[in-house]
Amino acid sequence: MSARKTVRPWLDRHLVWGAAAWLFLALPAGLAEAAAANPEAVAKVVRLNKEARQFYDAMEYSLAEKSLKKALEIGEAAALGDHVVMAGTHGNLGVLYTTGIKNEDQALFHFKKALELRPDYVPNKEMSSPEVKELFQRAHSEMESTPAPPVPDTTETSTPSEGQLRCPAASVATAGSSLKLRCVAEGSLSASEVIVYFRPGHGVFRSRKMSTEKTLDGSPSWTTQLPPQATSGDQLFLYFEALNKKGDVLSSVGSEDNPAVVGIRSGDQGSEETGSGSRHARRVDEEGEGEGGAAKPAESGFWWIGLGLGSGIGYAGGAGPEIYKNTDFRAGYAWAKVVQVTPELGYFMTPNLSLSLQGRIQYISQPSSNAIAPACVAFLARLLYFSNGETVRFYAGPILGGGLGFRLVVSGLTTASGKTITDTVRGGPIVAGVGGGMSVGLSDSWSWILELNGLAGFPTFSMVLDFNTGLRVRF
Repeated sequence: MSARKTVRPWLDRHLVWGAAAWLFLALPAGLAEAAAANPEAVAKVVRLNKEARQFYDAMEYSLAEKSLKKALEIGEAAALGDHVVMAGTHGNLGVLYTTGIKNEDQALFHFKKALELRPDYVPNKEMSSPEVKELFQRAHSEMESTPAPPVPDTTETSTPSEGQLRCPAASVATAGSSLKLRCVAEGSLSASEVIVYFRPGHGVFRSRKMSTEKTLDGSPSWTTQLPPQATSGDQLFLYFEALNKKGDVLSSVGSEDNPAVVGIRSGDQGSEETGSGSRHARRVDEEGEGEGGAAKPAESGFWWIGLGLGSGIGYAGGAGPEIYKNTDFRAGYAWAKVVQVTPELGYFMTPNLSLSLQGRIQYISQPSSNAIAPACVAFLARLLYFSNGETVRFYAGPILGGGLGFRLVVSGLTTASGKTITDTVRGGPIVAGVGGGMSVGLSDSWSWILELNGLAGFPTFSMVLDFNTGLRVRF
């Protein structure tokens, strides 16, 4: 967030990962112990350690300290004793006080506590900086001769006296990624809502209301996920404001004149860049890790599902009715009665290009006078190009599919015997056309959809124009 954060050495920024790596490498050996202890408490402690690592990576050391101390409180309340996660948490605190907060007494205490709980605890190779090695060896030596000293009280210096908003963010993000942001309240801050203001490169700041959630200790936090367009420039500028119910600013992080800066790198750059946050940025963008701790590449896209309802009107072709062949039918306009349901599964290959498979399940009401086909089912592959935009995005693309095709309902036909009947005219079984519409963002995950699809059926020729509306959710 500040200039000092861009020059911190890579090793120093990632030392806390070593302690966490030791914690997670040791977990398989302690699975039985975890089950015998308190699985829910163990999971919370592990999650808080992960949260602390994210804060550490953003150089928000006081927030990392708060998460780790809360992990210890949960473990002690659950009587986890010398469980491996407790030793790992103390080890993480030892690294934090060695390389981040710079409190030698605290670092010694927590290294000693880790050794007291787990005599076989040793720093991981990723922790092998001279500072950490020296303090850990000193803690080990002093453990053999004297009892561990009481932990120094740093409550007054680590807890703000007034309410503050803290919004750590990665200093580097990948172009085209959906950047996850998180803010937390410290002290007596009681905000009604938190707004993030952002702009990619040049232009004007846009605002987004962040969603409210609770941290493990019950304190409020706010999250949001910026759209891929936010990382489309060379840099992303951010600032945050916490507001009360009247709209007054209670606390802010940055400002329009002095925003935080996130560097944007292209998706083909390697992950071994130097500088604050570069190696970790892809994981922070997606707030998660893959198997073995591998980062999820934000540029790989995401899946979405949708469900819509609609109806249509079209041109009933010259092939004529399906059941009653000898009528006064003439090719012309007809309705696709009554409704079609359109479930859909899609995948964004790039921020602007999506491939999807949509079902068109058409229901046709049955007249009392005669029986006609009650339904028609087709499956349509769609390649959709989306415009740029934050809340409203337009899209269009080609459609190709098949199945039973589609049907139009023609009423008022007269047979040779003088009977008035209703019948269906089919198009298909191959279906092709174009479609497009508008996507309106309702939240970070949900969108409302309005669309028009123009379809033609072959070799039995007819055409239909469908109007659909529904919801989509990304996952």
